[in-house]
Amino acid sequence: MNILVLYQSPWWNAAAYYTFNVVNALKQMGHNIFFVGKHDTPLAKEISIFEPNITNIDLFTYSPITLPKYYKQIKKVILENQINVVIPVSAPGHIFIGLIKKYSIKSLPILKICLDNVPPVNNFFNRQLHNKLTDYFLFPGNATKMRYDQIFRIEKFKILHAPLDLEVFTKFSDKENKGDTFGTPEDKILVSFIGRFSPEKGIFFLLDIVKEVKQKTDKLFFLFSGQEGQIKHTDVIKKVEENGLQNFVKIIDKVDDVRDLISISDIGLLSSRYSEFICRIAMEFMALKIPVVVPELNVIPEVVEDGKTGFIYKLDDAKKAAQYLIELAENKELRRLFGENGFERINRLYSLEKFEKELVEILAQIV
Repeated sequence: MNILVLYQSPWWNAAAYYTFNVVNALKQMGHNIFFVGKHDTPLAKEISIFEPNITNIDLFTYSPITLPKYYKQIKKVILENQINVVIPVSAPGHIFIGLIKKYSIKSLPILKICLDNVPPVNNFFNRQLHNKLTDYFLFPGNATKMRYDQIFRIEKFKILHAPLDLEVFTKFSDKENKGDTFGTPEDKILVSFIGRFSPEKGIFFLLDIVKEVKQKTDKLFFLFSGQEGQIKHTDVIKKVEENGLQNFVKIIDKVDDVRDLISISDIGLLSSRYSEFICRIAMEFMALKIPVVVPELNVIPEVVEDGKTGFIYKLDDAKKAAQYLIELAENKELRRLFGENGFERINRLYSLEKFEKELVEILAQIV
């Protein structure tokens, strides 16, 4: 089939990761991929390895002047390439495709991938777009589906969690242990946070957890790794010093290969305040048999099995998070068991093969 994907984001984020895996799976099935979005965005660059036909449109800058122009360009792509299915991801692409279906190509099948952190806008056109013009919806988790249920009557849908290439992690775990190259104490239980330094990731809440741990034990050491976002490393270091946590916390930049850090960790820690509608980092910890302590947020309880592959704490409960960390730190056998359970769960539920199989079933329902 000839399939058109519309997506745009200036970042390589969870939505880009999910969309890349959709494109990759479709290519593996032998489909031809056409893409609409800015050609210099991270996702467009990544999917260029598949040599898709890319129509360079900035989907987020349409106006009363450019909207008719973009409408014609996208419609031309659909007609000239005999597109069988259109997959809009970001909202602007969905709007353009909805307009084209309503006013020009009424039989055009639309598969909407819903990767939004917040509920979509509730207005007349959006209700028409979702309730009448879109044929099928794909959600990365039940948490996202529930947001849409607040507004729309979505009947044809599939919950399809993001996949993980487990082979990338099993091959890495078979390598000889490199040892700790990050300068952390060898006699401590290493707890690692890996994520962008931004408010949504709860960087400063991490320090609340560390303070709670410090009151009970000095056996744990925390390594925070991530690219600077709205929060600078120096801002966090300042807070670390103000709270007297210098002997418990180390801040480093984003690592080139996340497996290097995960593989030397004893426990993975998340502290997100919002987002996490895929939670790939938790999956990556589990793929390397590392137990996790995570907040009860969005898709996380769907990915992490509480009391089996890790522990889930209430969003603002630093004391409970600290308690779980200490429990895991003091019980090596529990860490091993959670790690084994996590690996098995990823292999069973989030493999690339399962992801591809379910996409085949979805396409069969709408074409």
